[in-house]
Amino acid sequence: MTDKKNILHILEAFDSISKIFASMEGDACISKPELLALESISKDEGLMMSDIGRRLDITLSTATGIIDRLIEKKLVKRERNHGDRRVVRVSLTYKGKKANEAYQDQKKEIFGMILDVLDLREQEELIMILEKIAVAIKQKTE
Repeated sequence: MTDKKNILHILEAFDSISKIFASMEGDACISKPELLALESISKDEGLMMSDIGRRLDITLSTATGIIDRLIEKKLVKRERNHGDRRVVRVSLTYKGKKANEAYQDQKKEIFGMILDVLDLREQEELIMILEKIAVAIKQKTE
């Protein structure tokens, strides 16, 4: 059984780290859900709207709203399949790629700061622990 005091310590640590990520400066016109959508699209260009919703764990209508805003900001573009107009794929524009690159650079900088406080052995242990947690949570939620 997990010690309740340890849970509180973990919550405090994660809250502190979350505040760092929440305060990430970027283009003030781009919301966190929009950044997450850009990141998801950048990993797999030409995603269908349903894939974006699934990857971000949001409804199709919410994904559509996010993509509509990104299109208005000229960060993504929609492409319809000529054979089946119901199939809509989304890809990044040049401006969208640049915005995503800036977001990824900021994330790398923050994770670099986190790892800088650890020696190499501790970094490897942290990575191993986080991977173990990710696998366990994925298995429990599937």
